[in-house]
Amino acid sequence: MDAFNKEYNAGHSHVIRVVPLKLLPLNERHYTSNWAKDNYRYRHLFNRSVTCESYNTEDDLQEWIFEAMQLTKEIKNIGIAFGRSEIVNIAREHYGMTMPNTSNCKPSNIDDVMTIIEDETWYNENTTYKQNIIYHLIYGLTRSGMNGWMLQQEQQWLKKYNIKYNEDEVGIRKTKLRGFVYSIMNSKFSNSTIKLFRTVMQRKHGEFITVRKPAKNLSSNFVYTARNFLSSSGYVVTCKDVQDHLEKANCEYVEKAGVMFISLCKKLI
Repeated sequence: MDAFNKEYNAGHSHVIRVVPLKLLPLNERHYTSNWAKDNYRYRHLFNRSVTCESYNTEDDLQEWIFEAMQLTKEIKNIGIAFGRSEIVNIAREHYGMTMPNTSNCKPSNIDDVMTIIEDETWYNENTTYKQNIIYHLIYGLTRSGMNGWMLQQEQQWLKKYNIKYNEDEVGIRKTKLRGFVYSIMNSKFSNSTIKLFRTVMQRKHGEFITVRKPAKNLSSNFVYTARNFLSSSGYVVTCKDVQDHLEKANCEYVEKAGVMFISLCKKLI
């Protein structure tokens, strides 16, 4: 469908078509028959073979739903690809992060960044500062002032299909409301990034960083410690099993040291 639309747009580059601000749902479960009926008139903007704005059969609706879901997938992939590229760039250029056990070899992809994050030597040396870096990589790239890469990709996607948002829907809150391209891109990138960093940190360090407040019915397996990250609030969440293990290890160390001290005293008497 991508090549198909390139051909379509090549012959209609002078035409700018208007679409609703929230044409494509954020949640794919909302691609229902009712959605397809209400928005079928926009199908031809993405598919040259569609020559009318009304559907004839149920198959038309199902085909439109499939095509819309493919468009959503395309937007999500753009968010992940360019977002992770930004993470790597900030890790390399802003923080000067280098691969473990190398001579100043900088990360070249997201897996390299994760290799650095999970390195215990890197993490445990000035942990507070390293947690600030991690917070920036997880949450900073979608914040106002640092999300230019996403805004740029949104505009390029709209340009690709020669469409623009309905300005009447944007109104006076133009700078605050986000269109469906930005919303889908942001949601996929943010959720996948949070999950990726949490998995690595929890596995290697027994803790992770979040901005979400603990739920009232949250399992007691986690301990939330509030702190500030780069002028923003959040939590360092420690897995209780790990914390219990560390406390037990400390107690055993103190007990062992005490026994050794008493034994030494006896020998001196």
